[in-house]
Amino acid sequence: MRSIFVVEGMHDYNRLKEVNKDFDILITNGAAISEALLEQLERLAKDNDIILFFDADNAGERLRRIISKSVPSVKHAFIKKEDSMSKNLKKVGVEHASIDIIERALQDIKSPKETSDLTNDMLIDFGLIGDHNASIRRLYLCEQLGIGYVNGKGLLKRLLLFGYHKKDLEEVLDGFKQT
Repeated sequence: MRSIFVVEGMHDYNRLKEVNKDFDILITNGAAISEALLEQLERLAKDNDIILFFDADNAGERLRRIISKSVPSVKHAFIKKEDSMSKNLKKVGVEHASIDIIERALQDIKSPKETSDLTNDMLIDFGLIGDHNASIRRLYLCEQLGIGYVNGKGLLKRLLLFGYHKKDLEEVLDGFKQT
């Protein structure tokens, strides 16, 4: 099956082409996504792997949510915010990441899964939401799982999307307690 990458802008497109000039890439042209592009992605997803590769910011997360809702089978590549900062540290983007970081992200593409035993109550019990240190725990968890940082409201959806289970969180968060 052919892989088609979806990025936010032309600079992201150019950066991905530096990794592999043969990549098939579509551009959303920013945080607003047209109905026509969503329909195109739905058609392409029938015979291709669609891989979302967006900036580690609010606009990138918004695009992931919108596209994932229309095309549930999409896959995801993530880069940490600190690995995608511009030289002046004022901008975040795939285009600012090193080739090595991009290649590692492409080796760890996440696919949606069907099953998970996680609940919102479990996230509260783990201190991932509703706790004064929840954002620190979430950041650690998201980085260890390689799923991109997400706020408390979106965490359960992201974990369910990739089929993580209670035991997965226990193992990762056990490492948090030891650091």
